[in-house]
Amino acid sequence: MITRHTVGNALVLHPRERISPEARTVALSVDPDPDNDIVILDLQHELPFDVWDTVATELRRQRLRRGIRLVVCGARPETGALAGQWLSDRLGRPVIAPFGRMIPGAAGLLFVHGTDLGGWVCYRRGRAPAWQSKRYPAPAWDGAATDHLTISSTCAVEPLPGGVWLRESRDDAAIAGHGSRLTSAMACLPHAMPVLVGCPGTAPLRLDDVARFWRGLAPEGREHARFIQYGPVALPDGEQFGQALADVLGCSVRVFTGVPTGRPDDPAMFTVTADGGPGWQVFAQELAYGPRAALGAAVTPRILSHRAPPELGEPVGPGVYQYAHDAVVEVIPSGLWLRGPQPSRDADRIRAVPLDPAQARLVVDDPAPAVADRHRELAGDLAARLDPATRGRTAVRPSSLVAPARPLAPASATRRHAPDQVPVPPVPAPPPVDLTVPGPVAAPVAAEVALPAVAGAGGGGVTWASAPTMALPVHRATAAPARFQRTPVDEARGVRPGPDLDEERAWFRRAFRRQIAALAADVARVLAANPALPDGADAVEYATAVRLYLTAAGDGVDQALRSAEPGGHVPFARCVAAGTRPLPVHTGVTYATAAVATADLRRIAQRRVLTDWGFTNALAEPPADLPGDVEVLIWSATGRRTGALETGDGVPGRVLFLPGTAFAVLHVREPAAGARGRLLLRELAAGDATADERARHDALALAALDRHVAGGAGPGTPVPPAAARRFVGVPGLR
Repeated sequence: MITRHTVGNALVLHPRERISPEARTVALSVDPDPDNDIVILDLQHELPFDVWDTVATELRRQRLRRGIRLVVCGARPETGALAGQWLSDRLGRPVIAPFGRMIPGAAGLLFVHGTDLGGWVCYRRGRAPAWQSKRYPAPAWDGAATDHLTISSTCAVEPLPGGVWLRESRDDAAIAGHGSRLTSAMACLPHAMPVLVGCPGTAPLRLDDVARFWRGLAPEGREHARFIQYGPVALPDGEQFGQALADVLGCSVRVFTGVPTGRPDDPAMFTVTADGGPGWQVFAQELAYGPRAALGAAVTPRILSHRAPPELGEPVGPGVYQYAHDAVVEVIPSGLWLRGPQPSRDADRIRAVPLDPAQARLVVDDPAPAVADRHRELAGDLAARLDPATRGRTAVRPSSLVAPARPLAPASATRRHAPDQVPVPPVPAPPPVDLTVPGPVAAPVAAEVALPAVAGAGGGGVTWASAPTMALPVHRATAAPARFQRTPVDEARGVRPGPDLDEERAWFRRAFRRQIAALAADVARVLAANPALPDGADAVEYATAVRLYLTAAGDGVDQALRSAEPGGHVPFARCVAAGTRPLPVHTGVTYATAAVATADLRRIAQRRVLTDWGFTNALAEPPADLPGDVEVLIWSATGRRTGALETGDGVPGRVLFLPGTAFAVLHVREPAAGARGRLLLRELAAGDATADERARHDALALAALDRHVAGGAGPGTPVPPAAARRFVGVPGLR
């Protein structure tokens, strides 16, 4: 006999009188599924011969109409897959079930791991199973952290519920204890993938192994990666982990100063002590490091996000809070700095003091005895008001000891140096922080039509960084035969290889200040009305770039990107890409058309993979009146829905693929006898690492596209004539 109870967000079916602790814990912690009903089978190794018929009868009795997300407790891992297919066939409803061992993570996360990929798989009657995700709820980076990998003879990569772990592979006993702790405690953040490096109690991990991992990481993984030093790492003498990592990888990197725990929407972040236990709750949570110039000094890391308890006072600047009428508190990587309203001349060295995992520093400015006494008094008051856990690990230190003043060299020494003496380069100041406030809505923004300045690909770099203004390119009609796009150099790519977009954002703010002033207020309202989208000044600017791209002003951007030449369209496209990533993902069929000669279609069929270095525009619904003699259907895995940022005369059903997206050619049908040709494509994603995975995903996508074709397109959705050009063409051709 099966008994049913609704517990939390789940329907629990169990043969015993009581629900098991495992099933109750999962039911009370799991997040609701917006598309499926969550059903927990609490079997606990009791499998009567008629249990499945009884389960199917109970589910029919519930008169549920949506899909089912099935969780099986107390049975072997393979039971979920078998039950998922059986129930889907019997009920005629999609069933998402775990393929592999289901491991509960922090805050209700459900992580599925197995020797053969493992994850949540969707079963439908009469269709092949379709792998969906590794985690539920699935973060944006889920596909980048799915497999257990061997990096070297001493290093392995292990996916965790909340991220990925690069660790020593020869000490199973030490690894097991820490792995269990990370599985149960580390939060799964929706837009940041923690990459833990090292394991306490094992040999130091080499940076070469981290570099190998980075080279094999998919673009979405690099975008969301946040490194954490979790154990010993072999670093150059006196070097910080983040700086050494940026130098080895040759790009900007983002580093978490601790391990995030708790709820993903409001995680707490604690340092990692030498034994792997939690240290103190950090104030500066995320830092950005850039690779140093040749023979240059390290640049002070930038604080990207921080924690500010109310005890610090009211904010008066980025990371600065008014603690008293004559003193402020600034968040620094190593803790807090209590100082006067104006920073001292030693500010750069104080901000560059590295974090100590064992204790937080409360640095007290002591420029003169009278001021020092006042600052020490305030510091003592502040330390006493911090939460007990932080207070117990906080050390108050005067700035004169934390960053001792350097002896001044004689005037002559600044002009002449002996042959064996080299002056020490000064530590450069951090880049200024813009506090730009969006202005009121102004008159409609006219589309720019001037072409951008373009630097040669083999010359001395691009010209946009110093340009005071820049206009977007216009679309130029071309009668040239279809050509495949060539791979651009890094300086000409619309998606930057690293996560740091400071230069591009500063350029966009400077070059399009009129458009930002006119659109920012409206864009901010759109972001506020969509809680799933990020907010803040940077999010508004990136979203404004998307809004501009979606208007007529962006008509020529993709053509310029596909030329593989650097220029002003490149930083603009990078800002558009940053604003596009947080938008909702569209999984399924998208539509476009093309005017392609038969000979070119045959060349496309032989190519097998097409890479588009511009944005690929497609439609979520079949179009009604687009020109072209070839229908283009693309199976989307990560395309973004732009409806939230479209203007009144825009295309609400648009799906946007980022520059550099690759598409597998699944099927080509040439036009004949008055019938349109057909080109079926699939977006390639991180899950296509091996030939077998590629073939399996190709078969699944082709079957889904064929079903859509067989079902008929219906009347079609009209596309505004001004936007029609964006949806006509084959990805990868120029």
